[in-house]
Amino acid sequence: MTGKHQWGVVATVAEPAPLVMAFVAHHLSLGAAEIHIYLDAPDDPAGEVLDWLPPVRVTRCDKAYWQAVAPRRPRRHNNRQSINATHAQSVCKVDFLLSCDADEFLRPMSDVQAQIAEIPDWATWAKVFNLERAMIRGVPQRTIFDGAFKVHYQGRDDTPLRRSELAPMGFTGHAAGKPLVRTKIGMNIGIHVPRHGHIKDRIVPPHYPADQIELVHFDGLTPLHWAGKFIRQAAKTPDRLEQLPPFRIAQWKRIAACLHDDAALRALYDEVNGYDAAELEALEDDGYVVQETFDPSAALASVFPGQTVDLSPKAFDALLRPRVDQWLRTARKNGAV
Repeated sequence: MTGKHQWGVVATVAEPAPLVMAFVAHHLSLGAAEIHIYLDAPDDPAGEVLDWLPPVRVTRCDKAYWQAVAPRRPRRHNNRQSINATHAQSVCKVDFLLSCDADEFLRPMSDVQAQIAEIPDWATWAKVFNLERAMIRGVPQRTIFDGAFKVHYQGRDDTPLRRSELAPMGFTGHAAGKPLVRTKIGMNIGIHVPRHGHIKDRIVPPHYPADQIELVHFDGLTPLHWAGKFIRQAAKTPDRLEQLPPFRIAQWKRIAACLHDDAALRALYDEVNGYDAAELEALEDDGYVVQETFDPSAALASVFPGQTVDLSPKAFDALLRPRVDQWLRTARKNGAV
């Protein structure tokens, strides 16, 4: 396949504005022709920052939106993400659409346009595999994006990455990648794969492995952000916690024991996500770690000129804390914690 093919990104977000702004700016800098942002909370202040950007389409997921696209607003966040991504591919004008989360970023060296040109006609979607951020022990976290990146080799169980009950294959999050979908076909876009027919059907069309495109996944930009994902589920869909993979349940149990102790939560985060510099060097030699700087500040300055976007962990947590505290109060009321 030859020629130019436009691509875009879709994400359902419920994050502090600086993260959403970095997500948008980074992907625009890589050549995204459209970015579709679905605000899970209709009054999310991130919308006001993005409304004026022509390549960005902001959808506020209010009552009117859900009445238009679904029988009702799904309780589970994953289901809302799938419906939103499917809606985006029905209204977008790009040829391919990447569905991912606001804590997932295409690697800066990813030449998305060139890779799309290599996707054969038979492939209705491409799998974009993900790396996962690891923190460097003993090095203060200057920005929410600091660290190195672990590489997961699909289908292999001999990884030298550190394993534990909380990270059985060395990753604290998923290693399933995200879908880059051809948009004129009308598939339902699941979290990790698209499907023909109803979103619950298991008819997954064959994919093309996008070997030259990768995502970096920040599974917890700070300890509070990592814990907040679980606290939100405990508040919104506590029954969902019991259906998580065993390693996620183990993470939640450890996190739940640290909810009143910031120092203990930081120690747990370092235990699970932290690597010594010597470990990282050895893993890098074997190809299981990539040590490179991820810094969206130049993209932010270009897309949001004149605006100061504070990416420090302290500033990020200050914006995140009220949300987490509210979720925690709700989780206590429903008996989830």
